[in-house]
Amino acid sequence: MWKRQYISKGGRLTLIQSTLSSMPVYFMSLFYLPRKVRLRLEKIQRDFLWGGGALEQRPHLVKWSLVCLERKKGGLGVRNLAWMNKALLGKWNWRFAIENGALWKQVISGKYGVEEGGWCTPVVSGRNGVGLWKVIRKEWLGMYSSLAFRVGSGRRVRFWKDIWCGDEPFCESFPSLFSISLAKDAWVSEVWNSDGEGEAWTPIFSRALNDWEIEMVERFMLKIQAFRVQRENEDNVSLYSMLEPEGFALFPFGSIWRAKVPPKVAFFAWEASWGKILTLEQLQRRGYSLANRCFLCLSEVETVDHLLLHCVKTRALWNLLFSLFGVAWVLSGSVKDTLLGWHGAFVGKTRKKAWQMAPLCIFWTVWKERNLLAFGNEGLSLQRLKYSFVCNLWSWVRVFIVLSPYSLVSFIEWLGSK
Repeated sequence: MWKRQYISKGGRLTLIQSTLSSMPVYFMSLFYLPRKVRLRLEKIQRDFLWGGGALEQRPHLVKWSLVCLERKKGGLGVRNLAWMNKALLGKWNWRFAIENGALWKQVISGKYGVEEGGWCTPVVSGRNGVGLWKVIRKEWLGMYSSLAFRVGSGRRVRFWKDIWCGDEPFCESFPSLFSISLAKDAWVSEVWNSDGEGEAWTPIFSRALNDWEIEMVERFMLKIQAFRVQRENEDNVSLYSMLEPEGFALFPFGSIWRAKVPPKVAFFAWEASWGKILTLEQLQRRGYSLANRCFLCLSEVETVDHLLLHCVKTRALWNLLFSLFGVAWVLSGSVKDTLLGWHGAFVGKTRKKAWQMAPLCIFWTVWKERNLLAFGNEGLSLQRLKYSFVCNLWSWVRVFIVLSPYSLVSFIEWLGSK
């Protein structure tokens, strides 16, 4: 195992995504990952990310289900092994549906047969079939609800039961019409009439339509009239939804992960956005008996938003930042809202990169100073705090921005330029 104590959380995240999450991929592409094995692998990843294990106890600040969401949904983009297992097994069903001439598909079809439409094999049950294809075939039903069909000849797509026009099958979007249909399992090609002079859709119902149903039928016909069956083309299928659940619609992933800052700083800003850095308030919530007083101002309760935004000492940094850029700004009530509203088109294209770095630089500088006061013997120096912020921002700009100012004085002048 890597020397975890020498790697920042940003570096640990990179190693998890590149190595730990990829180790069981081959196994998961062919077999169900046993639950105990999956939980053990996830525990190894959690302990490596947050610290802890058999010999030490470290708090896991954010629940693992949130860590496994995409970054734009508020997570860290770590692969959820259960979702990954389903996706890799489902890939074989996907390939079976679209690779019509593949030799392996011909072998599977010859052994197990093919269902009507040719998208998959019948359910493998009993003593027939090895466990490998049984496991893969089980994923078809879960995958089927996330498929959308593109109609060609219409001979492999169910008119009422498959998703081919809109976001749901007609049996769900027009249930009353489906209930009176004479051919509930009809193929699209069977409902399409191309005989005679013209072409038209001809669904057949078991009775005459009532007056109050006319408007619904008009909406139904209006929805399908743009589609045409092309008998010379093959039907196709596409996957239009993901296994991953919905995340949080409003999360400042761009302000965090697109900013040109070190990975450990971006990781810290992500923790702060969720209010999960270990302030005194968070320690009290975790059962520690501590006096809760901000280490900087020595007067207010130390919460994440107070420490990084509203503390009088921190406000001195924000005021310095706004004066350097020559802007007037009103901070939001929380770290997340501040980053959500942090837009900088008005500062120019080049300075915008420095503007995007600035809030994360303040968060990092304040947190380092807070820890120095909490665990060191030095007192607070506002002059040192401001100098640390400017030097940190300057060093990052020199690394990540081409043709950036070389000296500290020219850097300050550059920030105030238009």
